[in-house]
Amino acid sequence: MDLRLQGLKAVVTGGTKGIGRAIVETLLAEGAKVAFCARHGAEVTQVQAELSAGGAVVRGHALDVGDGDALKAWVAEVDADFGGIDIVVANVSALAISHGEAAWRSGFEVDLMGTVRLVEAAMPSVEKSAHPAVVTIASLSAREIDFASGPYGAFKAAIVH
Repeated sequence: MDLRLQGLKAVVTGGTKGIGRAIVETLLAEGAKVAFCARHGAEVTQVQAELSAGGAVVRGHALDVGDGDALKAWVAEVDADFGGIDIVVANVSALAISHGEAAWRSGFEVDLMGTVRLVEAAMPSVEKSAHPAVVTIASLSAREIDFASGPYGAFKAAIVH
């Protein structure tokens, strides 16, 4: 498949497992340079080694997107290292499915504010791109009351909005 991503530069949050890793792998297969982050350093190191083995340009970084200052610093570092950012994918989630104040705080800081901070930090670079794209990953729980009727669904709905 040719998505015309050759040479574009992307950042992806939550890139070591599941949907995030599939996004990183797809972007790399299409010839993009990719920087991804995830919370667990050992997983980040392992995934970066696996994905760069074929010569792809991939940079992993251990980061909790709930830490706004660290997230902004990482985006600035990627921007400088790659010479710009074309694609932003906000994928990470706290998976705050339980009820209670702690789940609401976690969902707010990670799902909602992690997305807001990522996009705001990358936007000055993305606005300069000839091929800009911002993608936010939500869930069916954003529009349907299901097992995740609390914080998870509410914050995914906010991201869609």
